[in-house]
Amino acid sequence: MGVPKFYRWISERYPCLSEVVKEHQIPEFDNLYLDMNGIIHQCSHPNDEDVHFRISEEKIFADIFHYLEVLFRIIKPRKVFFMAVDGVAPRAKMNQQRGRRFRSAKEAEDKIKKALEKGEVLPTEARFDSNCITPGTDFMARLQEQLKYFVHNKLSTDKLWQNVNVYLSGHETPGEGEHKIMEFIRSENSKPSHDPNTRHCLYGLDADLIMLGLTSHEPNFSLLREEVRFGGKKNQKRISAPEETTFHLLHLSLMREYIDYEFSGLRNQIGSDYDLERIIDDWILMGFLVGNDFIPHLPNLHISHDALPLLYKTYISALPTMGGYLNENGHLNLRNFEKYIEKLAEFDREHFSEIFVDLKWFESKVGNKYLNEAAGLAAEREADSTSSERVTGEGKGGVGDDEEEEDDMFETEFRQYKRTYYMTKMGVDVVSDDFLAKQAKCYVEGIQWILHYYYHGVQSWSWYYPYHYAPFLSDIRNISELKLTFDLEKPFMPFQQLLAVLPAASKELLPESYRHLMTSENSPIIEYYPVDFKTDLNGKQQEWEAVVLIPFIDERCLLAAMEPYNLKMTKEEKARNRHTECAVYSYDSEKDFMYYSPLPQLFPDIVHCHVRFCLEEPPGVQRVYDRPSTPPPTKVTCLSDKEQKDWVKDVQGLTEHFLKRKGIMVNETSVVLYGQLLTGRKYVPKANGVVELEKQWAKQVLPFAYQTVVKDIKAFYSCLTCFKSLDELFPPATTVFMVGNPYYGAVGEVQDSSDVIKDGRVRVVFNVPHEPQLEPLIQNQHKYCVKYSPGYVLASRLGITSYLVSRFSGSIFIGRGSKRNPCGEQKANVGLNLKFNKKNEEVPGYTKRTEKEWLYSAAVEELLAEYLDRFSEVFNSVSRNGHDDVFYEDDIWPEEDQNGAERVAEITSWLKSHPVSSIGRTSCDLQVLDSAIVERIEEAVEKAKVTDIHSLKLQEL
Repeated sequence: MGVPKFYRWISERYPCLSEVVKEHQIPEFDNLYLDMNGIIHQCSHPNDEDVHFRISEEKIFADIFHYLEVLFRIIKPRKVFFMAVDGVAPRAKMNQQRGRRFRSAKEAEDKIKKALEKGEVLPTEARFDSNCITPGTDFMARLQEQLKYFVHNKLSTDKLWQNVNVYLSGHETPGEGEHKIMEFIRSENSKPSHDPNTRHCLYGLDADLIMLGLTSHEPNFSLLREEVRFGGKKNQKRISAPEETTFHLLHLSLMREYIDYEFSGLRNQIGSDYDLERIIDDWILMGFLVGNDFIPHLPNLHISHDALPLLYKTYISALPTMGGYLNENGHLNLRNFEKYIEKLAEFDREHFSEIFVDLKWFESKVGNKYLNEAAGLAAEREADSTSSERVTGEGKGGVGDDEEEEDDMFETEFRQYKRTYYMTKMGVDVVSDDFLAKQAKCYVEGIQWILHYYYHGVQSWSWYYPYHYAPFLSDIRNISELKLTFDLEKPFMPFQQLLAVLPAASKELLPESYRHLMTSENSPIIEYYPVDFKTDLNGKQQEWEAVVLIPFIDERCLLAAMEPYNLKMTKEEKARNRHTECAVYSYDSEKDFMYYSPLPQLFPDIVHCHVRFCLEEPPGVQRVYDRPSTPPPTKVTCLSDKEQKDWVKDVQGLTEHFLKRKGIMVNETSVVLYGQLLTGRKYVPKANGVVELEKQWAKQVLPFAYQTVVKDIKAFYSCLTCFKSLDELFPPATTVFMVGNPYYGAVGEVQDSSDVIKDGRVRVVFNVPHEPQLEPLIQNQHKYCVKYSPGYVLASRLGITSYLVSRFSGSIFIGRGSKRNPCGEQKANVGLNLKFNKKNEEVPGYTKRTEKEWLYSAAVEELLAEYLDRFSEVFNSVSRNGHDDVFYEDDIWPEEDQNGAERVAEITSWLKSHPVSSIGRTSCDLQVLDSAIVERIEEAVEKAKVTDIHSLKLQEL
């Protein structure tokens, strides 16, 4: 779930919100929550633009496990680790899911079609269909089993996990991931034992998590997400390796301060009635008006066109006159909301006035054709004026007549403008008052449903907004007396949602008994699965923001169509088509059983599993000191001219950094503090076996503006266990590693050191492996080196010219058509790509560059010989037209019975199948060991591993 462009807007408006995660500066957190679907998508299809990309399920599962481990290691939660996978969504969300899945299937189909038209050869393996990341599919069922295994394995083997309760809310538990997390937090907050100082960290990629986090009104709440680089290329591959990813922490406590500052002007207007918590609730509500996953944006109200500043400015203007707030803990105050919308509706007229000015100029050129189209409007608005009013109007005269006539013209054209919108967008013939009243009610109903969803959970599983478009602000009127009620009902079953949101292109993800309902002409619901459909940008800029114009699923028709085939489900399918509760896992040393891996060829069985498990409803510190700091003694010294100049440069640098990077004006800086950042802590041995934990500081001294420095520290790192003596720090049987010479990296175990501990020593036995014997290999490495020869030597052996050896070992391009009549600009590279002159790169084991010439190995000779034997006509063509940069299919294969495109496809397929295509290239300036030497090094290392490890006793710390 998300709000397009919202995260970018707040990041630019509030630049200090996020900070780059640095391992030694991460705050303590009690609870870590993961919105899992972002991780699943990240690890399964990191590059949707590459139609050649393929990935196995095993690789996906392994990458997901690794991602989870990294996130856990970064945050180190102390109490709760909550993993939430999207389950069956409310009906209101399914319309958005349906549109997104139809579009992704269509885009994938178009990309494959374009690639085939270009002559590209696609892999024979099936591509990963991202639509399978939907509750109830085979993939999600297998993933659920893998996640269970992962939790059992980590709790049984990783001490860092063993003090934490792990919650796994999988795809079988109804609800969106982030909202299941918020349900858990609300549940925990309602308990008498709740600690109000609990520190929460929520990982997720959706921008609306900021709003969700703020609804909790928790003082210690942060969001963890990957760095987002705005303005990047669309086809840029996502980084799937977490080690290469830059993570950001967004602190909602800072967001609260920014909101307070944003609306600080209200303090003087409403005085003691100013309540930040209520302001935050209203801020969340205003965010709904620019659209989200449940309702469309209001016409012409776009974040990229400064919609949010308009909403805030209008709110500041309207709040003092309302006598209260808009959002009362998730309940919409209709009276106040109507006043706010009435004030905001001025935007509709202001926006149209810009169009009206241009329209008047246009009509002066082409006549009143546009005004004549308003004739149909007169019949609908006839009741707006009586005959007596018309008579009175006819009797008027004077200076004001022209202005009144222009105002009437503006209002007429404004109504016609809106009428055209409803007729073209919503397909209605008559825009009546009843129609507009229904539009207003549906929209306000949607706002109230979302408020409930954010603050209280799902209030209706079946409600949804029944239009692709929203009404104009000026048409949302007379809403203060509306009665808004919702029927809770129950969520869809997984297979019902699959049939409701998937396109026919993804029918394989459904049980076989239901698939024909998507494709058969006799299906009673075939109209809901169009192959071709339109999209509408509706004022947006990016194609992914466009409205997908497909019909909304009729729930009754869907369930009726499925009913006859429900009994045909297999036993395994029935097991997938169910709802379950959240699973809770914890470490229990007394339990010891075998847990069998669902994928034993990749992940081993857990021989000793120590996990307690139960199914239950999800049950939902930082110490603060207030003591003054003692200032250190100070002494005034003289400054040299150079030091004064350096000080001025530091002040300028600080001022520029805060203004350009963080949007903060630090004003005049008269005092600069110089300090070193804390990099970590280290135990230092003292006399009589005592140890002290000393802070380690960075070597670089940095300047800090005095007014940006906090004087007193209030947040202390309380989870760090402090040891006071060597025997506490190194008890017997502790595993240690040698970080000094000569046995760096050796694993050791602390022995009983009671007799030497007072001398500041501990007794350790290190297991030191034998070093591999590499001396014979060093002396005889010339025997295993690849032998290289000049190009003319290979040419004489192959019976071709050295020119052909040089050309074919590099790049050769073949285009469509002929030289005289080329077809398009698409070209296929059929060269061996073993040397790169401009980039100064070579392929180890095949080519080598010297100062004078290129050298080639016997492997190149074999490759060229096979190439020549398979496709000699290409060699002949290049030999005849040696000066050409591009060669053409019809010139190489001129006969009618010869298909040039097929032959080029054969060549490219053969080249890709050869092992050389997967070998990386290196700079010609690097010295690279040949693969044969590397293999013998590996053999020597493996031989050393099986040699008995000798133990070494040390008595020093």
